Amino acid sequence: MKLPPSKPLEENYLCNGKGEFAELLSKTLSQDSGAFFKVLGKMDGVPYYVTLLVDDRKMLAVEAEEVRSGTSLVGKAAHEVLVTLLEGSVIVDAFPLSDVDVKMSVIDNIDVYNATPKVYLSEICPSIKTTAPTHEMLPEPPKPPQITPIPEKEPQPKKPKMELFLNVPSEYDPYFRVFINHLKSYGKSLGLEFRKVNIEAKEVRYALGAGSGIHAIIEIEAESNASISLHHLKENLSTRAYKEAGDLSKEIGKKVVISDVKLHLL
Repeated sequence: MKLPPSKPLEENYLCNGKGEFAELLSKTLSQDSGAFFKVLGKMDGVPYYVTLLVDDRKMLAVEAEEVRSGTSLVGKAAHEVLVTLLEGSVIVDAFPLSDVDVKMSVIDNIDVYNATPKVYLSEICPSIKTTAPTHEMLPEPPKPPQITPIPEKEPQPKKPKMELFLNVPSEYDPYFRVFINHLKSYGKSLGLEFRKVNIEAKEVRYALGAGSGIHAIIEIEAESNASISLHHLKENLSTRAYKEAGDLSKEIGKKVVISDVKLHLL
């Protein structure tokens, strides 16, 4: 992750378990609006280095690197590594961040941010003490007397959420979630609302020692208000998927091949 220059509040600070990490978390957040932490610990005897970005209430972005192999995990997978590391002893560097630095860090790490579940700090460390936002502490202003209430508008029906089914190697799950979010945003610009996406991906070893790659088939069900034909919609989506696969290949260090993109309009 790319993080702003910041003066550390603590360096090489030993935390024995979640309780002591919660104390350091509270101490760091008392200095400013957010923070990032560098956490070094072991999971099943394997050393991991976790970078964690938070605001005063929740986790914003998390990335974990296996020290020996250099394998990097983000989002849910990295969160699970962090939670496991905090069951034991860890070495932590703590850096307070201003509100502007927190926002800029989100922008600089938008892919990691999008892949990270927005978990409240109290779920990571139940003993954490955070300050409630100012608006929650202010009393509600008195209502003006003798005002005829305005009839409430009927709630608009919520659009169904997109269903996502991933059958991919577990270590690449977070990356394919970011991949499909990018493809969904592009589809929306064409007039498509994704309703169901299924990705089947498997690792393929090439002959003659040429290495291996990830081959994926993408099947999409979507509603459309586009002015172009199904053929052209599929063609545009496929072109974008190939481009995103190229970016994904660079990110995970392994060739990603989109074997087919299937589009069904509802």
